[in-house]
Amino acid sequence: MERIRYTLDPLEPADAALSRRQLDVGRWRIGRGGDCAVQLDVRGVSREHVEIEVLADGGCVLRDLESTNGSRVDGRRFHAIACRGDFVLDLGGVRLRVHEHADEPAGLAFRTGELDPPHAAQRTAAGTQQRTLASRLREALWRELATARPGFEAALPRVLAAFAQALELDALRLLDLDGHVRAACGVDCELAPVLEHAGWRVLADAAGAARVPALAAVLAPLLDLLPEPMPAGGASAAAASNPPGVPSRNESLLRRLQALGRVARSRVNVLVFGETGAGKDALARWVHEGSPRRKAPFVAINCAALPRDLLEAELFGIERGAATGVDARAGVFERANGGTLFLDELGDMPPETQVRLLRAVEEGRILRIGGKHLVDIDVRLVGATNRDLAAEVEAGRFRLDLYHRLAGFEIRLPPLRERREDIAPLAIHFFQQALAENALRSPGMSAAALATLQAWHWPGNVRELRQVVETATAMLHPGEALDRVHLPQRMQTLPLPNAVAATPAGSAAADDNAGIGLEATLHRAEAEALRAALARHGQGEAAWRALGIGKTSFYKKLREHGLGRGEAGDA
Repeated sequence: MERIRYTLDPLEPADAALSRRQLDVGRWRIGRGGDCAVQLDVRGVSREHVEIEVLADGGCVLRDLESTNGSRVDGRRFHAIACRGDFVLDLGGVRLRVHEHADEPAGLAFRTGELDPPHAAQRTAAGTQQRTLASRLREALWRELATARPGFEAALPRVLAAFAQALELDALRLLDLDGHVRAACGVDCELAPVLEHAGWRVLADAAGAARVPALAAVLAPLLDLLPEPMPAGGASAAAASNPPGVPSRNESLLRRLQALGRVARSRVNVLVFGETGAGKDALARWVHEGSPRRKAPFVAINCAALPRDLLEAELFGIERGAATGVDARAGVFERANGGTLFLDELGDMPPETQVRLLRAVEEGRILRIGGKHLVDIDVRLVGATNRDLAAEVEAGRFRLDLYHRLAGFEIRLPPLRERREDIAPLAIHFFQQALAENALRSPGMSAAALATLQAWHWPGNVRELRQVVETATAMLHPGEALDRVHLPQRMQTLPLPNAVAATPAGSAAADDNAGIGLEATLHRAEAEALRAALARHGQGEAAWRALGIGKTSFYKKLREHGLGRGEAGDA
């Protein structure tokens, strides 16, 4: 899809199902027939009812295809008519609102590769078949990799099985270049080499490889989507050194995460600082998965979610009879014995509980509430808080000795607004996950949608981004690209960067990786947001508060974009 020029919305009946709702430049036939680009199976619509020709320089031409019940634009019957802007199209018993996207940026910032190009029928049959096959395989690959947890290695057998089924092969093997089999499916049979590419080697059953001569050409670009194979037998070590989830593009954060990966292999306690929704819980689980304790339990508790008495009972356990009607039960320290205990919102722990926690950490033993015997425990602690613990210590609300016990290694997860270079890859990752989990088909995400996501200030951080993308994806009709209109209303009021809106038609769609390498777009979106804040609030506190960033970051950004003197930032 080169550019989303028109969107079709059913008015009557409101639940009319369109096989496609977004149109780019080209000719599109609408009707009940299976050969129509836009299928509309409603009584009163002819098998081939109307053709819409979307023009490159704007507007469209409509031609009635000798339909039984005729076609009308805004109530006027026509045989052929040129239109611009929005209009209502009547096709027998169906009314469609046709909306022209006149000022939206060009193309898709990211393509899923799931749908065929709109004019594939005009190309050779062999080429169409190969592209359709590649599309199906890419869809299977994205579905498996997007839902793979904690890493992609576990998904490889399923990916390979999906490939074998789509290609009608009896066997497939995926090897690294050292000859180690990393994934296999199918029966034992004579294997033939297919290709070596991107650090991988593919073998297929000899008969199948001979039957599908385009096999290497189809699989090669898919192997580019796989990470390079890890050393055989070293999956756990590599997991410890690779940051969790989508790799950050923020260099300082990435260096700190790599250091944490090395610390994860030790017994050192870890303290994670970050705002709500920044991903502290995912980081804690990653530390556990990369440690020698990964086969033991990982137990988490939110220290802010319970009052003091219940919190202590949940932490240290309770004996039968300690309170009326209470049975004996183990606390999280005992349940996590030998593994990792994640103490979320640690800064909200009451002072009395801090004393008991300090004793447990120092002595390696706990006493259940109402108990008489000490219980030995061996846990690795990972704490997380959105508070400034140094300030809490200075104010007397957090114990200094406990702070030093827990902060063996400290790491701060910056909020998403401070690492905007991560918004695009995260949004695309969540988009792919949502498509796979809901079995939806979409050609991709528009440049307008991605630019809007990058311009938002994300007070809820990664958690908010994920929720927004998942909700927007759930609103898609089959075959529809995720566009700006699917985003929450609060985001649709953001002005689009001028540089994005003026992009020539088709230029964004020309590069399949445009949504992943959007540093230039990000830079323009950031400058536009700064200009809007300056125009409304001037160079003062109201401006940086409106942008959702700190004073230092605000003046630093002004200097980077040449929009202000930035004296306060220098101070």
